[in-house]
Amino acid sequence: MHQLDQKKLLIERIVPYVTGAPGDVVQRLLQRSVVDLETILDDAITKKARVQAAEQVKQHADEMRRESRLEGSFAHACMAVINNRRLSTCDGNRAMLESLLNPGEEPSAKLYVALAEQYPTKFAWETPQAKPTKEDQRAAFDAFVRENNLSSVDANFNLFKQGASVEHYAGPSQAEQAARSAEAAREHQTWLRTEASPLELRAEARYETQTQLAASQQAHADASLEAYKQRDQYAGYKPLPAHIDRKALIKASKEELRKWSRLYGQFQLNTALRAQQ
Repeated sequence: MHQLDQKKLLIERIVPYVTGAPGDVVQRLLQRSVVDLETILDDAITKKARVQAAEQVKQHADEMRRESRLEGSFAHACMAVINNRRLSTCDGNRAMLESLLNPGEEPSAKLYVALAEQYPTKFAWETPQAKPTKEDQRAAFDAFVRENNLSSVDANFNLFKQGASVEHYAGPSQAEQAARSAEAAREHQTWLRTEASPLELRAEARYETQTQLAASQQAHADASLEAYKQRDQYAGYKPLPAHIDRKALIKASKEELRKWSRLYGQFQLNTALRAQQ
């Protein structure tokens, strides 16, 4: 394939990744070499993969936090005695309470109790059992702090028995966080082996590949930068002027880059190039 055709093909793939590009972006890219264009395309694809992976993680975390609030509010509401009876812990009651929430309204035990008092005929009820034992309370507390990522210290246990809202609890210690992360990883692996569908397994494989690729590329870039630093520190290069920043380096010609490398060293150039990336 002719070099110009190669460039045009690469540019067609690069342009969709470029946001806020000037009108002459194609002409500017045509001035770059095929190797430069291939590098730009690889960087754009990797950056998009990182953004997508971060968005997926954030979405999952938001969903987990929302689910934890719903579960915790329902559990606390079912512990409250309302007109000498308690809400049954059945799925139907939980679904009904969630359906009664207004758009954007955050769930809470207090709100759920108020809804149950307002619409008593919509729910299943049960007669309160004997007062739960300390073991029952502790088991319910342990489940609650795991679901909401809180500490299991005694002060939190006392707040739990009082029905305090989540924001008053202390967060987990580093040791608790590490133990839960390990437990969550084990549970995730068990789910992959025993319950995940082929579609979910493929999605997990894609996510792991993207994450590993991003980590590998970052490690390689860090190692290269450190190597330049070690090589340049005794060479007596001049300090890099402030006007030679990332934007200037991207626009620079090959001749300018070679000149700057001789004057300031590759470490300073690469550090500036990675700034605000």
